[in-house]
Order: sequence, then structure tokens, then C-alpha cells
Amino acid sequence: MVKSDIISATKANRLYWLGRYEMRVYLTLHQMNKCCDKMIDGHEDDYLAFWEKLDVEGVYKTNDEFTFGMLYDENSTSSVISALRFAMDNAMMLREDIMSETLSYLEMSIALMKKLKAAHEMNITALQPVIDWSLAFWGSAEQRLQNHKALNIMMIGRNVENMDMLTRFGYPYRRLSLAYDSLKRYCKEMTGALDANIESQLDNMIVESKFNLDDPEFKGKLIKYINQLVRV
Repeated sequence: MVKSDIISATKANRLYWLGRYEMRVYLTLHQMNKCCDKMIDGHEDDYLAFWEKLDVEGVYKTNDEFTFGMLYDENSTSSVISALRFAMDNAMMLREDIMSETLSYLEMSIALMKKLKAAHEMNITALQPVIDWSLAFWGSAEQRLQNHKALNIMMIGRNVENMDMLTRFGYPYRRLSLAYDSLKRYCKEMTGALDANIESQLDNMIVESKFNLDDPEFKGKLIKYINQLVRV
């Protein structure tokens, strides 16, 4: 039985970022799968576009450097292993809320990443268990998080990260619109979760007649507002 559904600001922040980082793991691997398929098909420089979409400094010199770095470089905040470690840092402080069973999916993912890094394994298919465990993580969280407000905050983080990545990788209006609607549904039960000013700006931008991710100014502003929308 839940004794109280009151959530401190610190815990809310950890729940939000746990949701974001765990979603980032899943989406980064999904996008890397697509990118590596293109490179295999002869588009050898496709990783440059991938790297630029993540809005980070520096570029990798070869396909292998890109693949290894995006998977295992702990000095890069954009890598899969970094996202996993950031998720774990937050999850450890939330163990009593999410339960050990949910935490175990992160632990297994990090253990596998360490093993694959030591073997210098760069075949993305070897990381399929990490994708599967990411999905299992969310199923376990929904079953075990008894505080519905806490679960909502995690799902808000998950949806914000989804919107951010959909925008960066140029997905069509319908996909982003559906993600925005999903985010708002979770926020309905969280009074004051959204910055009203930013929400108004996004409402005016995520409209089919105005939506244009080919316009760098529009895209940059959209990413900025998505990441400023939630108050945590």
C-alpha cells in the first residue's frame, strides 16, 4: 500500500530524467540500426548526418570509430553507455519506488555493454537484448510503481525524449503530433507540469500547415521549446 503520493522536487527530477535517459537508450539504438544499414548499403558517410542531428561537437573519422564511439564512449554524453549510466544513477536513488526487478533491466544492459566493449563488438544486432530489456523496463515500471504520480512523471520524461528525437531525426508532422498528444495526456494529472508560455508556442508550431523541419530555424526553435516545456 502506498503511504503517500507526495513527491519531492528532487525525486520528481530523478523520475523525469530516468524516463528520458532510458528512452534515449532505446531510440539511439533504433536510429543506429537504421544508420548502420545505410552504411552497409554503401552510404559510408551517413554517420556524419546522424552525428550532426544529435547536436554535438566533433565528428568521427571512420564508420568503425562512429559505431564504437556511439555505443561505448563514456566521455560522450550522446553514447548509449552514457545514457544507460545516467539512467542507472537516477534509478539507484529510486530503487524503493521502481523495485529491484525494474532496476535489474538497467543492470543487465550495462553488464552486456561492458562485455561487448571488451570484445570490441560493433555489430548492432549484438545489442538487441538491450533494446528488449529497455521495453521490459517500461513494462516492469508500469506494474511495480504503485505511486501513479511517480509513473506519470517518468512517462512525461519518456515522451519529451521521444519528441526531441523525432524532431532531430526529421520525422513527419503526424508522428510528432501524436507524441505531443501523448505527453499532454500524462500532464493532465500533473498540475503545473508544463510551462504555459512554452506550451502556447508549441501549440502554434505543431500544426500541420506550419510544420516544416526542413527549415533550420523552425527545427531549432522546436527542439528548444520541447526541452523547456516541462517544469522539473
